[in-house]
This record gives sequence, C-alpha cells and structure tokens, in this order.
Amino acid sequence: MSAPGSPPPARQDRRKERTRAALIAAAQHLLAEGADAHASIQAITELADVGFGSFYNYFSSKEELFEAAASAAVDDYLRWLAERLPDGVDPVTRLIENVRQTGRLALEQPRIAAILTRRLALLDDGDDPRGRSIRADVRAAMTAGGAVPETLEFDILATVALGAIMAVLRRTISLSPAETAEAADVLAHAVLRLLSLPSAGSAR
Repeated sequence: MSAPGSPPPARQDRRKERTRAALIAAAQHLLAEGADAHASIQAITELADVGFGSFYNYFSSKEELFEAAASAAVDDYLRWLAERLPDGVDPVTRLIENVRQTGRLALEQPRIAAILTRRLALLDDGDDPRGRSIRADVRAAMTAGGAVPETLEFDILATVALGAIMAVLRRTISLSPAETAEAADVLAHAVLRLLSLPSAGSAR
C-alpha cells in the first residue's frame, strides 16, 4: 500500500520511464553531435531537464548511459527498417531493400543515422541478437545467389556486404536529399555486383 500523499505505483513507474527516456534522448543528442566524449553528467542532466541526483537512479556512469543510448538507436533503426521491408520477398530483394532503405535513414531519422555512423560496430556484433539478424539477411541473400555457406570466401563476402550497408550510412549522412536517394539506389545495385548476386526477384 502506498504511503499517504505518495503517487500511486503506476504513476511512479510512468515518471521513472519518462526520466530514463529523457536521459536516453539527451545522450542520443550528444552522440549524434559527437559530443559524448567530453559531456559531463551535469551537462547531460541539464539537457534532459532532470535533477542531477536522478541520474544514478538509472545509470552507474555516463559510459553506461551512452551504451544504452547507442543500443536504443540500433533498436530504433531495426524497427524503422522492418516497417519498410516488404514481407514474403526473396532474400536478394530483402537485402537490396535493406541497403536502399538504410540509405534513406539520414533523411527520415537523422539522429539515428548520425549515431550509427559513430557506432557502426553495433551493427556487426555477432554476439548480439540484432547483429546476428543483420548477418542472417546477408547470408540468406548470398545463399540464394549460389554462394557456398561455411567457406572462407562466404564469410569474407558477408563481411563485405555488411561493410557496404555501413558505407551507405557514412556516404549519405552528408548528402542532399536528392543525392541521398540516388546514392542509396546506386549502392544497392553495387552490392549486387560486389557479391555476384542476381537481380532482385530472380534469385534461384
């Protein structure tokens, strides 16, 4: 039972969620600006508009906060991407759409794109379920294109394909909207040629 005059538990939970979300948003702003290295906890809490003492109720250090903020950006990216990838398509089409849509991330979600360009290793972490999911899409497309799994060449090409997706992010972050859309399409078809994959829709 709540103490007299204290907020109901549900209200307390919502307030805690808002405070944590505000800290994450502030950290993401700093990450996107490349200002995380020198940001103090005081500066973070001021940007989040929360009390300094509240910080340690959620995170033990600013490093832990920035890791959580970067991880949340990856989740947001994958959620955004999933909403745009067609269902029931062949693996090659899925991979190419993955590249094309990623190239447009900077247009629709510039903060997430900026964070990912600085934390690209998060997309290629084979020990993380999200990294394994991205690799699974690449491997499925390559298998559909006739590559032989579990060979050194296969593993190298999978890494190259992931590098191409990351290159899309780096290349488009500083382009105009028209240039971004064009670059995303060009890079998507370049991945096909790089991996010797058939045109989307014609995988065997």
